[in-house]
Amino acid sequence: MQIFTENYKVRSTQINLNNQLGLYGVLGMLQDITAEHASHLGFGYKDLVKKGFFWALIQQKLKMFYYPKWNEQVTIKTWSLPVQGVYAFREFELFCNNKKIGECASTWITLDIKSRKPIDISETQHIFMPRTDGGLGFKTERVTLPESMTLSNKFKVKVSDLDVNSHVNNVKYTQWALDMISLENNKNYIIKEYDINFLSETFFDDEMEGYVSEHKLVNPNSEDVESYFYAQKVGGSKPAFISRSIAGKL
Repeated sequence: MQIFTENYKVRSTQINLNNQLGLYGVLGMLQDITAEHASHLGFGYKDLVKKGFFWALIQQKLKMFYYPKWNEQVTIKTWSLPVQGVYAFREFELFCNNKKIGECASTWITLDIKSRKPIDISETQHIFMPRTDGGLGFKTERVTLPESMTLSNKFKVKVSDLDVNSHVNNVKYTQWALDMISLENNKNYIIKEYDINFLSETFFDDEMEGYVSEHKLVNPNSEDVESYFYAQKVGGSKPAFISRSIAGKL
């Protein structure tokens, strides 16, 4: 078993309009440490290309209790869990000022570079040094959209949305979801819990439509609000992503 640790300082370029790291910044850090740990274990991007396959993130569930501010230091710990067929699992814990501020579970699939078909890597999972003594108390979940969703915006995929695989980076999908939230709600609410499912690839110049649900109270005794989001290529057969958030007042 190996638990990998990295420290991050919240930079001015990472904070949102509330002087906090924010959801987009947190997910960016998680993506960074994932790449660092994978490279450390010998299955980073370049190593995988040589083997003819790559990782694709398909589900993620994040819980945040506090978002660090500018210049605060964040310590992130991550580890792999045992592989199950074509699926791999990774978990994270986030700390600031010696307190746990968040945790995240993620599910990945291994795909052949040429065919885009899943590859079973369970026989070689020893190279991932998986954690077998437990971990977090929750898993990723399938997000089910409500029946009523409203068209929020239309946009095209830009060059800046793309990653090294020439498709839209998974963190960008979350930025698209955040852009569907009004300025007022971005200022007055903070996301406590976030689930996202990645369903299809999108590429440069794709025409997209973003949809958002009505914001509803989680329950009558709470001010926390639940919202759903998705974006789909015009003429596409399924969404690029589906996400759900629970947000509380600042």
